[in-house]
Amino acid sequence: MGHFTKACSRRDDSSGAAVLEFALVLPILVVLVFGCFELGRALLVRQAMEGAVRAGARSLARVPDPNCRPGCSLGAQRSVRLTRDQILAETSLPASAISVAPVADPPEGTVVMEATVAFDVTLLNASTFRTRWDLTVRHQEQRIGE
Repeated sequence: MGHFTKACSRRDDSSGAAVLEFALVLPILVVLVFGCFELGRALLVRQAMEGAVRAGARSLARVPDPNCRPGCSLGAQRSVRLTRDQILAETSLPASAISVAPVADPPEGTVVMEATVAFDVTLLNASTFRTRWDLTVRHQEQRIGE
């Protein structure tokens, strides 16, 4: 009977160690899982931005005056709005987080559209871990002009 008591106490000791190990590892696993979700979300936003900036640059390439100095022509404004609206529609980010503009001095015979998104990365809740990434995408097209 004494032998049975030692086996039970040994099992209780190991189960307590397992609970302690789990309690130590759980926060790390939770941060890794949420980090993977946030990274995936950032990649989806970047992919949506690439498509929108490509479409905006193609539209800008057909504008007679794609320069935005000192102000954008109507065609350039339309291209910027197209890019911004597409990013908004595909990402559901706030409009204040999105910035779109043609690059001021592109290489000769080309146009370049650029978009930047302020992407907030939050793990668990806002007070635990929060940082902001600026995702920037550029696309260059040969200038066609109409």
